[in-house]
Amino acid sequence: MKSETDFTQPSVAAEGVVKKFGTFTALKRVDLTINQNEFFTLLGPSGCGKTTLLRLIAGFESPTEGEIKLMGENIATLPPFKRPINTVFQNYALFPHMTVSENIGFGLKMLGKPRAEIAARVKEMLALVQLEAFAKRRTGQLSGGQQQRVALARALAPSPRVLLLDEPLSALDYKLRKEMQVELKRLQTETGITFIFVTHDQEEALTMSDRIAVLSAGEVLQVGDARAIYDRPADRFVADFIGEANFIAGTIESRDGAQHRVTLDGATLSATGDVDVAPGTAVTLMIRPEHVQVSTEASANALPARLERTVFLGTDTHYYLRLHNGEPFIAREQNRSAATAPLEPGADVYIVVDPQSARLLKD
Repeated sequence: MKSETDFTQPSVAAEGVVKKFGTFTALKRVDLTINQNEFFTLLGPSGCGKTTLLRLIAGFESPTEGEIKLMGENIATLPPFKRPINTVFQNYALFPHMTVSENIGFGLKMLGKPRAEIAARVKEMLALVQLEAFAKRRTGQLSGGQQQRVALARALAPSPRVLLLDEPLSALDYKLRKEMQVELKRLQTETGITFIFVTHDQEEALTMSDRIAVLSAGEVLQVGDARAIYDRPADRFVADFIGEANFIAGTIESRDGAQHRVTLDGATLSATGDVDVAPGTAVTLMIRPEHVQVSTEASANALPARLERTVFLGTDTHYYLRLHNGEPFIAREQNRSAATAPLEPGADVYIVVDPQSARLLKD
């Protein structure tokens, strides 16, 4: 189980890490610290450098500059087989001629562990991934989700300090992927092993992670927990990549600490931001669709708009609106009552904005 004291201690660190492939720089001086017993996610689009960083930690690549540290010791030149680190790949790489038990015990056998110890550990891992009834089956007879559990059990069996997961859910269908997100988090919590997870799927990152590092073009743009990344993005790329957002151009009217008054589209809104900007500065306001209300009544901190269409999604209704300056805006409201009359397309409405949720991004 996780220890609160261990959780604050560094497990893996990248210090000034640069990785070049010929003239192409895949990682640009990355500094990153991952704590013990943490579920840490490297999140970003294809080509951002997240898998390259994972391979550097695993030892499959060597940094061009900088150090990779494990528990404070530089392991940048240590070969993969000498690192207490295991990896689960996208394709699982199971041995089809072996049973589930034999697959799980393979790494322990290669380490020269006694037969009785291997049998006991395999039994423990089967229970952990809830596959006791499938111990004697060949892996080709299993579903995709079951195969992934075997791959996880095999990687966890030697009790590594760190488990690396390179988009292991990408081959699964949506329903199974959702189930395995919960399962992965359970396994990490129960084992207390540091998990470093690579994905381009922001929903996966938000669901499972203790902390997330958002990467783009070889750089780490922001590190934080899911709520901080979602509610307080460092810049427009992070705001746009994590979830859905509306971006509106405006101009600073005044500032009081972290609170700003912003004029935009004939209205003035209150917004929150840590950027140091003077009155008259052009800025972008980020507003999440679920942080507004659509109303037919004028009120404070509201933008006038016209409703173009609505989409009923059962639990939610999505409103597609058009601001007076022609910019589109999406609002999302939870359907709390079946008796609520829907708004009709073409209606003139007001988008009421929560001042604490409107975030200021400097242009």
